[in-house]
Amino acid sequence: MNPQITYSNQDVFDLLQKIAIVYEIKNKSYFQIQAYQNAAETIVNYPQSLFKLWQKDKNLIDQIPGIGDSILAKIDYLFSHHQNHPHVKKIFEDIHPAVFVFTKINGIGPKNAYKLTQNLKFSLDPTKALKQLVKYAQKGSIQKIETFGEKSEKLILDNTLQFLGNTQRLTLAQAQKISHNLISYLQNRFPKVEFVPLGSLRRLNKTVGDIDIAAKSENSSPILNYFVAYPLNLQTIIKGPKKASIKIKDNVRLDLMVQPKTSFGSLLQHFTGSRQHNIKLREYAKSKGYSLSEYGIRDLKTSKLYTFEDETSFYNFLGLNYIPPENRQGLNEIENAKMI
Repeated sequence: MNPQITYSNQDVFDLLQKIAIVYEIKNKSYFQIQAYQNAAETIVNYPQSLFKLWQKDKNLIDQIPGIGDSILAKIDYLFSHHQNHPHVKKIFEDIHPAVFVFTKINGIGPKNAYKLTQNLKFSLDPTKALKQLVKYAQKGSIQKIETFGEKSEKLILDNTLQFLGNTQRLTLAQAQKISHNLISYLQNRFPKVEFVPLGSLRRLNKTVGDIDIAAKSENSSPILNYFVAYPLNLQTIIKGPKKASIKIKDNVRLDLMVQPKTSFGSLLQHFTGSRQHNIKLREYAKSKGYSLSEYGIRDLKTSKLYTFEDETSFYNFLGLNYIPPENRQGLNEIENAKMI
């Protein structure tokens, strides 16, 4: 093994995500696709370095939830040989590299990304391929492809331009500073309103994408109006009755959601956990006869909606102790939180 070469959890995440994308293009089973997506989500949020665990003992990786024999074999091969497993190489053979960057754009799924590369010529360089995609959309070339049209072409153009301007994630420190400044601005006008950061920022992840903030109030309109009037606002993306999104310098997107006290705990829970945590929690709730949403917990038999002012009562309703935001990574936190 070359001691110079190391791999981050993000590297493994990227590989597993690519495999899931190709499996979807090739019409593999839903369960195979989901297995790779779930494993990728678990790994990118895993608190320890997979590569360092593997260096100690590769069986330590096998003990991570969602990492089965097939996925472990591909990770082990990457770490051992510094290249993709033969099976991965084979399934990637007819996939243009642009597919993997196109699927990062909102609204472009794996099959549409593949169809674009099959009908139009793209550079192997990701940045050049994105710029070519913009030009094709501007010339009206995409709408001529079967199953596409003017509406989807415009959506692709808008979302690709936005993606090109916002590909960098913030460090936790940067996101915390931006969040702090925004909340200070809001609380100066609404001192009695509680504002709480959400998502990866609240989970204290090392990097953060968009910054989401929740506000507890019975009256959303004045808060949202003041939010879009933020002096640093360069563009108001959307503004509805309960939510607004703006963009500040460096293409950082800020989202503000307002929810009344009665269901504020449900909102916090819904928009804090990692994707994998929320998937596992929904599965756990379903086994008990409930469905979850940002508005509360609904009884599947009676359709009654239970609302929660705080997250502790939300988790307790499901027979779980409160799970701190930084622990909501989709590992074994739900099992550990079960009340005895």
